[in-house]
Amino acid sequence: MPSSRPFAATRISLGYAAIAIAFAGGCTAPGADKSKSWSKKVKSAMQSQLSDSYHDDESDAKLARAEAMFTKGEFEPAQQIFAELAVNTYNPAAMIERSRFMEGECLRSRGRLPTAVDAYNRLLQDFPAGVYSERAAGHMYAIAEGWMKDVIADIESKEKGGRSWAQRFKLPNPSDKSKPLVDGEGELTKTLENVVNGCPTAPFADKAMFWCGYLHFIRGRFEDSDHFFSQLVEIHKDSPLRQEALKYAVMAKNNSTGGAVYDGQKSAEALQLVHHMEATDPKYIQDTDKAGWLTRQKMAIRIQQAQKDFEQAEYYKRTNHLGPAFFYYEMVMRRYPGTKYSDKAKERIVELEQVKKTRETEKATNGGKDNTKSIWERTFGLGDSSDDVDPTPNAKPRTGPTDAPPRMLPPDGIRNAQ
Repeated sequence: MPSSRPFAATRISLGYAAIAIAFAGGCTAPGADKSKSWSKKVKSAMQSQLSDSYHDDESDAKLARAEAMFTKGEFEPAQQIFAELAVNTYNPAAMIERSRFMEGECLRSRGRLPTAVDAYNRLLQDFPAGVYSERAAGHMYAIAEGWMKDVIADIESKEKGGRSWAQRFKLPNPSDKSKPLVDGEGELTKTLENVVNGCPTAPFADKAMFWCGYLHFIRGRFEDSDHFFSQLVEIHKDSPLRQEALKYAVMAKNNSTGGAVYDGQKSAEALQLVHHMEATDPKYIQDTDKAGWLTRQKMAIRIQQAQKDFEQAEYYKRTNHLGPAFFYYEMVMRRYPGTKYSDKAKERIVELEQVKKTRETEKATNGGKDNTKSIWERTFGLGDSSDDVDPTPNAKPRTGPTDAPPRMLPPDGIRNAQ
């Protein structure tokens, strides 16, 4: 972790420089009023360098002057004043919020869009329910929409395999301040996520949620994709993107499980969404294409669930718990008919029935005694000692330990000798 000493040394040096300027200004000033004005300016500059919270008598005048500069189109000097007012935590909260928003506006007007997004995001973090929060989030989404065209075009060309040599080895352009220098897709995704987290109920939030889910989906981050699509479905029930988000949510949930050996809760949620779509939208029953898509999704979910239950039955069979194994095989047959796991379960049940008949036959042959042993006994030889038969003829009877307790005292001869 880098040390903060260089920054402290810089502040101290700037403070000394401000003091020197104050003395110089006081010595060379022809009038007392001018020297007093110089002292105030230098004192304010020194305080701003030494601390982020200081009393500024001219904060209101600075804000008015900066807004006048912004109206005239002098964005760069206005931005510097707004930034100075925004970082001074001694100022009133309303002034800090206004200054932070106007700082972002100056940066956006100058075409420095990534830096403007950072300023707007800082406003959303410091004032999540502020006066300018929704406007700041709206400007962030507008900037993200401009970046989105290039990112989506690059993704589609990469999927089609039609990227040229120049597109594959495209170098960043440091002179273009309107776009991120590197990782345009990552900056776009981060900006959209900040919009969603800052104003999830704004009129444009459903679009930001949809594009967040889409970008995560095409990159295989299905858990994040499911989060944003499900959030859109739950919060924005009147959004025109809701039906399309439902489709992606079903696919994202079913793909986010990691396989049949993991938790099947997401598959159950995906199946619930499928039933919801069938019950609420008649197009998925009347339209052939939509009905076919929904049937395929339902089959994919059921196959994953069937595999999970079948693997559970296989586990019980391997550990010689034949009763639970039989139960799970039977459940797979009844719940998932027509799947390959249903056919495999039928084969396993036939095998278990054969094992059951073999054990019953052995038990009847041995006079009602079951000689079958568990896997533990067969592996480690921990069976009943009465089942062991000595094959040697005329063998001596086995002797066990005597019932007499061990002697705790020395023999009489030794005790008497002492």
